[in-house]
Amino acid sequence: MVERKKIAYLGVVGDLFHYGHLQSILFAKGIADICVVGVITDEGVASYRVKPIANLNERYVVIENLRCVDRVMVQQTRDYTENLQKLHIEHPDAEIILVHGDDLKDVPGAAYVRSIGGRLATHPYYERLSNFKIMQQILDRKDSVKDIEKLSTLIQNRQHVNAKDLRNKTIISTKASTLGALKPLLTNSKIEELFAFTTTDWKNGKEKVLQTIQEKFTGNIVVRSSAINEDTLDTSMAGCFESVLNVSAAEKNDIEDAIETVLHSYKSKDAESSFNQVLIQSQTENVTMSGVIFTRTLEQNAPYYVINYDDATGSTDSVTSGKENKMITISRFATRFPDKMANVMQAVKEIEDIIPYIPLDIEFGVSEDKVVIFQVRPLAINVHKTNVDEKVKQKIESLKDKFQLLAKPLDHLEGDATCFADMPDWNPAEIIGDHPNHLDYSLYDYIITNAAWHKARTSQGYYNVAPAKLVELFGTKPYVNVRHSFNSFTPSTISESLRARLVSFYLEKLTNNPHLQDKVEFDVLFTCYDFTFNEKAEELMKAGFTHEEVRELKHALLTLTNNLIHTASSSIEEDLRSVMDLEIGRRSLIESHTPQQCIDNARKLLDECKELGTIQFSRLARLGFIGKIMLHSLVTKNGISQEVYDSLFNSVKTVATDINDDFTTLSKEDFITKYYHLRPGTYDITSLRYEQNPGLLQRNMKSDVAKEESLVLDEMTLARISTTLQEHDITGNASTFITFFRKATEARELSKFEFTKNLSDALEEIANAGEMMGFTRKEIAMLDVQDILTANGDVQQITQQWKELIQAREHKREIDDQLVLNSVIVTEDDFDVIEHYKAKPNFITQKMIDSTIVHIEDVGEDIPDIEGSVVLIENGDPGYDWIFTRKIAGLITKYGGVASHMSIRCAEFGIPAAIGCGDLIFNTVKNGSHVTLDCKQQKIISRDEK
Repeated sequence: MVERKKIAYLGVVGDLFHYGHLQSILFAKGIADICVVGVITDEGVASYRVKPIANLNERYVVIENLRCVDRVMVQQTRDYTENLQKLHIEHPDAEIILVHGDDLKDVPGAAYVRSIGGRLATHPYYERLSNFKIMQQILDRKDSVKDIEKLSTLIQNRQHVNAKDLRNKTIISTKASTLGALKPLLTNSKIEELFAFTTTDWKNGKEKVLQTIQEKFTGNIVVRSSAINEDTLDTSMAGCFESVLNVSAAEKNDIEDAIETVLHSYKSKDAESSFNQVLIQSQTENVTMSGVIFTRTLEQNAPYYVINYDDATGSTDSVTSGKENKMITISRFATRFPDKMANVMQAVKEIEDIIPYIPLDIEFGVSEDKVVIFQVRPLAINVHKTNVDEKVKQKIESLKDKFQLLAKPLDHLEGDATCFADMPDWNPAEIIGDHPNHLDYSLYDYIITNAAWHKARTSQGYYNVAPAKLVELFGTKPYVNVRHSFNSFTPSTISESLRARLVSFYLEKLTNNPHLQDKVEFDVLFTCYDFTFNEKAEELMKAGFTHEEVRELKHALLTLTNNLIHTASSSIEEDLRSVMDLEIGRRSLIESHTPQQCIDNARKLLDECKELGTIQFSRLARLGFIGKIMLHSLVTKNGISQEVYDSLFNSVKTVATDINDDFTTLSKEDFITKYYHLRPGTYDITSLRYEQNPGLLQRNMKSDVAKEESLVLDEMTLARISTTLQEHDITGNASTFITFFRKATEARELSKFEFTKNLSDALEEIANAGEMMGFTRKEIAMLDVQDILTANGDVQQITQQWKELIQAREHKREIDDQLVLNSVIVTEDDFDVIEHYKAKPNFITQKMIDSTIVHIEDVGEDIPDIEGSVVLIENGDPGYDWIFTRKIAGLITKYGGVASHMSIRCAEFGIPAAIGCGDLIFNTVKNGSHVTLDCKQQKIISRDEK
């Protein structure tokens, strides 16, 4: 016999929807196949209790959007019978169950439901919450509810305001009242002439309002929104309503149209109120700069002024509308300001003195050297956040001390000082991130940036800079010590005097052109010989280098480059053999059953990684870099076309090609066996490996990336390359050079793939040790690798030590997260004034794509659909190669250099990309919904079509 379908029905008011309502509905859903909820009409409710606060439609929509509800009906009265009859007619064979709380003895409709073979089901009434009890709680706490205060009143009574009072107030503000209150008090800035009226004034006396405006103003005016709910201490609707610029005060119809535009924007946003105002002001003319200042950072409430400005277009709304944007961040403890911001900062500080204790959002313009204030509103998101300003101040001072110490002259290196940057060498911002976990940084230091990097470089003919740590932490941000890097790129055979001159020249060029920091090997340094040497050497001559010095450098670079190309075949084979031997060590590991065994295994894996992996990878990466530099210079010299250049990269077959092919041909089990160790965030223990994150490996995705199966260059192109090589005294011919380029690039990627197996396995051993000791991966990520590898002895004692270290680093990170730091640090002042330069992205391919964007922040279990979209990631290491299996339209990254991992990947697959866009461009694109990525014209155009 087929079991009858069960339909549960319950009636609700659903006003001030709370946990008790949800429990009733879940009970009904749990005892039936279909859950139907009747929402009682306003009139039905009013017949037996106070009329609900929310109307029928509002209550109906809330219930309708609950996953546990299958159907919603309107119930006209308190009696359920009418709807029960409808359900019985629709489903005559179903069992109808009427659900109600056990607080009611006589349930309307109970007799009917029993008469049709149904039943009544009661559930325990949830006593803690009801409309009455919620309202009673509000009444009981009325004295602790925040007072409502106008911002304009606070300005007028500022001498009586203190920070403690403000925490207990809800402050409301309108643009007009705030500016009106400030206007007579400002001496370091001005507010244009203004006139405000309410929507009621307009409805009752439109002609009088227009007459007043025309009598009060001449020239152009601005008609601005000034809604009562536009700016409060708890919420902000900045930019929500319309304002109209460049309205002629002489044109009555234009004024009326502009006012109606503002009023319509209130209506369209369901924000109509008789208290809303419209603000009329004189239009500010001859604007040389305009912008917006936040008096604290939005995300962290950190003690910095954040200034977005436009000093190019002369517009007053280019920043607020998103058309133009430059950015500078200034510490609240700074004593000196950039010249162009000195008057602005003086004006802002005066406003802060008038409105103390409240974070502010200030719109400004500069006209004829006078600062004009357009808007002052509470920075709603930050108002009730606490601050640790004094600790941040101490931290900034300690970073300045660290910088001073590291910048002192060194006996074994050239350069009277140094600077620090996050991208010029070994790309820490790309590989481990802009603010990595401490373990990420320490691992990178342990296996590469402490010594392996310069050991490899020295073995290839470059100057020995040992001892020289490449990457330093300032707060949680990793920086390259540029003096160490630039010395290491000079040939070992040049004279000390030439090395000194070169390093000074390089440092000066980078500090004057910080946007070149991710392109130093192409636009700043001479790291190998390339076909544009003579043209680039003219810059040296202009800087005062002698002909003899240029000849010395040319000879040294030519000798170094020829030696590396000539020996490449054997050196690549030898280094790859060494890297592949890492597999022997991995297989010889004993199975770990205790924390100490896990730690011992991790130490063995990492030490062998240094000995057999990262030095070798470093050498192979240098060869790949040299190949790319020389190939790039061939394009510049017209030895090959850009199309040939792109095709050569597309014809390279690396590990990424294998991943792409294997993804569609191997079984999921075999694919994971081969690529088990990869993770998005190679050094990040909190990022799960492919084998632990199956969401990355959706089997329904098929890549259609086009590859050059076998690129054959025509005889003319080959002859032109060979002739160019011969003219520049480079060893070999076109065939041997292209083979060198391909082998070096492929070997670089293969060696990276292999050595990261040791790193990945070591991370899992460390995670297992932590799990045995009661630590999460997130907690272990706070440790230094040395804390882990040197641990030995009693497990309980080690556990206690780690707990203390983790707690101390967590506390330190809370302060470090408040820091805003420059991408390039040249002087101590750069810790106080952070000028965000507009980076020059590295465009890959000559293609153009217009598409939606998908921003990937964290790769967890929920993987976004990225097929056909331009993907945005801050930094991309090998663990992100999974994105290339999903038919992405393009790629944009915040960090990454011209020869970085993602640059090579996109070139290999012919995917249009902009690598290393920097903060300003990346954040602009991130805030949109679509982007046009035109690599040929080197343009990125963001827009929002939401």
